Amino acid sequence: MMDNRKVQGVCGGILTGFCWGLSGVFSQYLFTNTEMQSSWFVAVRMLVSGFCMLIFLLLTKREELRMLLKRKEDLLRCALTGILGTMLFQFACYGAVQKSNAATAIVLQYLCPVMVMNYVCVKKHKFPEKMEMLSLALAVAGIFLIATHGNIHELVMSEEALVWGIGCAFFMMLSTVLPEPLYERYSAQAITSVSLFFGGITAGILVNPMKNPPVLDSRAFGALLAAVLCGSILAYLLYGVAVKQIGSAKASLFACSEIPTATVLSVLFMGNQFTFLDILGFVLIGSTIFILS
Repeated sequence: MMDNRKVQGVCGGILTGFCWGLSGVFSQYLFTNTEMQSSWFVAVRMLVSGFCMLIFLLLTKREELRMLLKRKEDLLRCALTGILGTMLFQFACYGAVQKSNAATAIVLQYLCPVMVMNYVCVKKHKFPEKMEMLSLALAVAGIFLIATHGNIHELVMSEEALVWGIGCAFFMMLSTVLPEPLYERYSAQAITSVSLFFGGITAGILVNPMKNPPVLDSRAFGALLAAVLCGSILAYLLYGVAVKQIGSAKASLFACSEIPTATVLSVLFMGNQFTFLDILGFVLIGSTIFILS
């Protein structure tokens, strides 16, 4: 039987994925039923969650935050992670949601582990091992099926959606590898909170959500609130618990519950329809996470 720490970690990882998947469907609802643009949504989401996470860090890990603020190199790395990684990742992710649907966008972002694998191979000057080559082949096959349904002469999803989706995975990879040296000195919560704050401030400056905000009724405002609170603040807190109790590799594996969550909810509440080839593509890309883990 698993001890309490492992149970907490597993539950935290699964619930993290559920929150992320739910947030993706809420965002799709907003893009479909209001005039809200993905850039405005990202700016508001990151600004609110960045400030909330920083306040939470100030209340719980003040000494760690003070130590990070004193080291200019570490602070700069957090800023780069927040801007080049987290912010651009969210712009690309929700751009893909707006151009396709939540499930497809979320599946494409899980090309990230394959990109990380390639980055590590180049960095260490080594050729990918057999299982790593298999994961790369499965990822390429998955993209091919989702984008073309097996017909090399025609795209069944827009080029914009495909570019946004692959870009999402790339920027997610940057948000993974950029803060690596920081984990030796700081907790995941501290790194995430400060990075998110920098990304949120930058997104707010670029977009200025106070200018021409979309008109929202009570249902749309509730969806926006849930997307911010559930998909950012609650998800990051749960993920922090999972990483602490079972480690980052296993936490990310259980967080893959995001894929079935987004797929099922997209069908039930947004009326999206997926073919057998779509589902097969989802499975092929999702399987790379299990192989690499």
